[in-house]
Amino acid sequence: MKTEIAVIGGGASGMMAAITARKSGKEVVILERKDRILKKVLITGNGRCNITNVNADISNYFGKNISSVENILNSFNPQDTMDFFNGLGIMCNEENRGKVYPLSGQASSVVDALRFEAERLGVRIETEFYVRKIEKEGFKFKIYSEERKKIEAGRVIIAAGGQSYPELGSNGSGFELAKELGHSVTKLSPSIVQLKSEKHQVKGLQGIKTDVAVTAYGDNKKICTYDGELLFTDYGISGNVVFNISFVMPLYKNVEFEIDFMEKFDYNELYEILKERKKMMSHLTMENYFNGMINKKLGQFLSKVSGIEKLSKPVKDLNDSEIRKLCTVLKKYRIKILDTTGFRNAQVTAGGVSLDEVNSETLESRIVKGLYFSGEVLDVYGECGGFNLQWAWASGYIAGKNVAK
Repeated sequence: MKTEIAVIGGGASGMMAAITARKSGKEVVILERKDRILKKVLITGNGRCNITNVNADISNYFGKNISSVENILNSFNPQDTMDFFNGLGIMCNEENRGKVYPLSGQASSVVDALRFEAERLGVRIETEFYVRKIEKEGFKFKIYSEERKKIEAGRVIIAAGGQSYPELGSNGSGFELAKELGHSVTKLSPSIVQLKSEKHQVKGLQGIKTDVAVTAYGDNKKICTYDGELLFTDYGISGNVVFNISFVMPLYKNVEFEIDFMEKFDYNELYEILKERKKMMSHLTMENYFNGMINKKLGQFLSKVSGIEKLSKPVKDLNDSEIRKLCTVLKKYRIKILDTTGFRNAQVTAGGVSLDEVNSETLESRIVKGLYFSGEVLDVYGECGGFNLQWAWASGYIAGKNVAK
């Protein structure tokens, strides 16, 4: 089988690249490892597909030499993404913090729209084609599958994703293909993922959900603050606030989170509230001091963390120093983060093909002429909230546009 352009990977970026290249009149085939395309897109945004974020710019992305891809993000921005999908019948709906979803609330509608467009344009899709080797011979590429099927192509785009959620297709094989063709790959780490902490810092809190503000510290430097829902687990912490802030893990060696359980009140306001509770609840013990204020189990746990060893202590016996310690632990509870829960649970891979080895205008390899990259396989990853899909669309568009020239 011969084609002008082969796109390796039928995910978000690969589909955008193939559709864009095909619109230029080129013959395009997508080679997808799994039995269906866009499997990972189906689960994004809790099955709703966070298509993009209206606030996306270079400050939301990370990687070595990340500034080199700013022009790519500017060349196909969030409005371009929304216009593209509007043209496919997807009505875009902006929600909190600039997150954009299909008005249908279904990721499947995004998948269908891309599939229908590829079919309309005549993009050929080969599923269950696991690319294991790419050879460059003269001006042609020879692409071999696991079953030794062969495709010849004039140009190739590697859009095989990272190695997060490997059961959905992105098992890291794109990195190996890039290495075999002479490219280097930076350190790979899971991102947008649950986090492990020291067990004693979450002991007995499993299953508790609460709205908090979390400030991340890396190597003793304050990095950022996010608010949202925190979920305590047996291994550490999860919830949307953790997904939002877990992007810091690949960037720093020593990470600590400071949790504010009472973000609606400053320290002095909280101090006055706790003093008033002492009066109101003087007939109770510390076991019930936080009843109606925060989760009961969490309140008991934090009381002990503050230094109150016995929950049988009468509330009326609280002294000023103990109230201030309670304020501090409610506003600044520190958790040391030990690790992530790994690639199997991660939404995104940090690290990838070095940007120094790719033309930042076209995404063509500086090492192998006619070879292009797009999406998560590159050393670019974003924060949680539609930023990674925006990179997929933008890089896919730029790669697809230039591979067709």
